[in-house]
Amino acid sequence: MIPEIKKILYSTDLSDSSRQSLSWAMTIATKHNAKLLMLTVIEDVSSSPSVQIYFSEQEWNQLKKRINSEAIDIMKERLNGFCEEVKATIPGCTYVADEILVRRGNPVEKIIASAEEHKCDIIVIGSLGAGGLTDAILGSTARRVLRRSKIPVFVVPITNK
Repeated sequence: MIPEIKKILYSTDLSDSSRQSLSWAMTIATKHNAKLLMLTVIEDVSSSPSVQIYFSEQEWNQLKKRINSEAIDIMKERLNGFCEEVKATIPGCTYVADEILVRRGNPVEKIIASAEEHKCDIIVIGSLGAGGLTDAILGSTARRVLRRSKIPVFVVPITNK
Protein backbone atom coordinates (compact mmCIF):
# COMPACT_ATOMS: atom_id res chain seq x y z
CA MET A 1 0.00 0.00 0.00
CA ILE A 2 1.37 3.40 -1.00
CA PRO A 3 0.64 6.05 1.63
CA GLU A 4 -1.31 9.09 0.51
CA ILE A 5 0.16 12.54 0.94
CA LYS A 6 -2.74 14.87 1.65
CA LYS A 7 -1.09 17.54 3.79
CA ILE A 8 2.51 18.78 3.78
CA LEU A 9 4.20 20.92 6.40
CA TYR A 10 7.01 22.98 4.90
CA SER A 11 9.29 24.60 7.46
CA THR A 12 11.52 27.52 6.53
CA ASP A 13 13.79 30.13 8.03
CA LEU A 14 13.14 32.32 4.94
CA SER A 15 16.80 32.27 3.92
CA ASP A 16 17.67 32.47 0.25
CA SER A 17 18.98 28.92 0.37
CA SER A 18 15.65 27.55 1.64
CA ARG A 19 14.01 28.39 -1.69
CA GLN A 20 15.20 25.00 -2.97
CA SER A 21 13.28 23.14 -0.29
CA LEU A 22 10.14 25.19 -1.00
CA SER A 23 10.40 24.22 -4.68
CA TRP A 24 10.40 20.57 -3.60
CA ALA A 25 7.47 21.10 -1.22
CA MET A 26 5.44 22.81 -3.97
CA THR A 27 6.29 20.09 -6.47
CA ILE A 28 5.29 17.31 -4.07
CA ALA A 29 2.07 19.15 -3.19
CA THR A 30 1.22 19.63 -6.86
CA LYS A 31 1.93 16.00 -7.81
CA HIS A 32 -0.15 14.65 -4.91
CA ASN A 33 -2.82 17.37 -4.99
CA ALA A 34 -1.95 17.92 -1.33
CA LYS A 35 -2.44 20.92 0.91
CA LEU A 36 0.71 22.88 1.71
CA LEU A 37 1.24 24.54 5.06
CA MET A 38 4.19 26.93 5.34
CA LEU A 39 5.73 27.37 8.78
CA THR A 40 8.38 29.62 10.21
CA VAL A 41 9.34 29.79 13.86
CA ILE A 42 10.53 32.93 15.62
CA GLU A 43 11.80 33.24 19.15
CA ASP A 44 9.88 35.20 21.76
CA VAL A 45 11.19 38.60 22.74
CA SER A 46 13.74 37.86 25.44
CA SER A 47 13.67 39.43 28.85
CA SER A 48 16.60 41.73 28.38
CA PRO A 49 17.53 43.11 31.83
CA SER A 50 19.27 46.10 30.23
CA VAL A 51 16.00 47.27 28.63
CA GLN A 52 13.48 45.79 31.04
CA ILE A 53 14.59 47.97 33.96
CA TYR A 54 13.00 51.00 32.28
CA PHE A 55 9.51 49.50 32.33
CA SER A 56 7.05 48.26 34.91
CA GLU A 57 6.25 44.56 34.67
CA GLN A 58 2.89 45.34 33.08
CA GLU A 59 4.43 47.74 30.54
CA TRP A 60 7.15 45.22 29.70
CA ASN A 61 4.61 42.43 29.14
CA GLN A 62 2.48 44.70 26.91
CA LEU A 63 5.57 45.71 24.93
CA LYS A 64 6.63 42.08 24.42
CA LYS A 65 3.10 41.15 23.32
CA ARG A 66 2.97 44.03 20.81
CA ILE A 67 6.42 43.25 19.40
CA ASN A 68 5.61 39.56 19.05
CA SER A 69 2.28 40.34 17.36
CA GLU A 70 3.94 42.73 14.90
CA ALA A 71 6.69 40.20 14.21
CA ILE A 72 4.10 37.54 13.37
CA ASP A 73 2.32 39.87 10.93
CA ILE A 74 5.62 40.77 9.24
CA MET A 75 6.66 37.11 8.99
CA LYS A 76 3.31 36.13 7.43
CA GLU A 77 3.80 38.82 4.78
CA ARG A 78 7.35 37.60 4.12
CA LEU A 79 6.24 33.96 3.88
CA ASN A 80 3.56 34.88 1.36
CA GLY A 81 6.07 36.88 -0.72
CA PHE A 82 8.61 34.07 -0.44
CA CYS A 83 6.03 31.60 -1.74
CA GLU A 84 5.17 33.85 -4.70
CA GLU A 85 8.86 34.32 -5.61
CA VAL A 86 9.57 30.59 -5.62
CA LYS A 87 6.36 29.81 -7.50
CA ALA A 88 7.51 32.14 -10.29
CA THR A 89 10.64 29.99 -10.80
CA ILE A 90 8.68 26.76 -11.35
CA PRO A 91 7.32 26.59 -14.92
CA GLY A 92 3.54 26.15 -14.95
CA CYS A 93 3.22 26.23 -11.17
CA THR A 94 -0.04 27.73 -9.97
CA TYR A 95 0.35 26.45 -6.45
CA VAL A 96 -0.19 28.65 -3.42
CA ALA A 97 0.25 27.85 0.24
CA ASP A 98 -3.02 26.71 1.79
CA GLU A 99 -2.04 28.09 5.17
CA ILE A 100 0.77 30.22 6.52
CA LEU A 101 1.82 29.55 10.10
CA VAL A 102 4.10 31.60 12.31
CA ARG A 103 4.94 30.13 15.69
CA ARG A 104 7.09 31.39 18.56
CA GLY A 105 9.47 29.19 20.47
CA ASN A 106 11.90 26.36 19.84
CA PRO A 107 11.94 25.52 16.11
CA VAL A 108 12.17 21.74 16.50
CA GLU A 109 9.37 21.60 19.08
CA LYS A 110 7.12 23.91 17.03
CA ILE A 111 7.72 22.02 13.77
CA ILE A 112 6.81 18.70 15.40
CA ALA A 113 3.81 20.18 17.25
CA SER A 114 2.50 21.94 14.12
CA ALA A 115 2.76 18.74 12.06
CA GLU A 116 0.82 16.84 14.72
CA GLU A 117 -1.74 19.61 15.26
CA HIS A 118 -2.52 19.89 11.55
CA LYS A 119 -2.35 16.12 10.95
CA CYS A 120 0.30 16.44 8.27
CA ASP A 121 1.50 13.42 6.33
CA ILE A 122 5.03 14.65 5.67
CA ILE A 123 7.41 17.43 6.71
CA VAL A 124 9.66 19.12 4.13
CA ILE A 125 12.69 20.95 5.48
CA GLY A 126 15.98 22.15 4.04
CA SER A 127 19.38 21.44 5.51
CA LEU A 128 22.57 23.42 5.07
CA GLY A 129 24.69 21.13 7.20
CA ALA A 130 26.83 24.09 8.18
CA GLY A 131 28.25 23.22 11.58
CA GLY A 132 30.35 20.44 13.06
CA LEU A 133 30.99 16.96 11.71
CA THR A 134 27.48 15.64 12.39
CA ASP A 135 25.84 18.79 11.06
CA ALA A 136 28.01 18.63 7.93
CA ILE A 137 25.88 15.66 6.93
CA LEU A 138 22.54 16.98 8.13
CA GLY A 139 21.76 20.40 9.69
CA SER A 140 21.02 20.41 13.39
CA THR A 141 17.36 21.50 13.16
CA ALA A 142 16.61 19.09 10.33
CA ARG A 143 18.48 16.31 12.13
CA ARG A 144 16.52 16.83 15.35
CA VAL A 145 13.19 17.03 13.50
CA LEU A 146 14.04 13.83 11.63
CA ARG A 147 14.96 12.08 14.88
CA ARG A 148 11.81 13.18 16.76
CA SER A 149 9.16 13.11 14.04
CA LYS A 150 6.53 10.38 13.94
CA ILE A 151 5.84 11.11 10.25
CA PRO A 152 8.21 11.02 7.26
CA VAL A 153 10.59 13.95 6.90
CA PHE A 154 11.80 14.94 3.44
CA VAL A 155 15.15 16.67 3.96
CA VAL A 156 16.36 18.75 1.03
CA PRO A 157 20.13 19.26 0.98
CA ILE A 158 20.71 22.91 0.21
CA THR A 159 23.34 23.58 -2.40
CA ASN A 160 24.92 26.91 -3.16
CA LYS A 161 24.11 27.44 -6.84
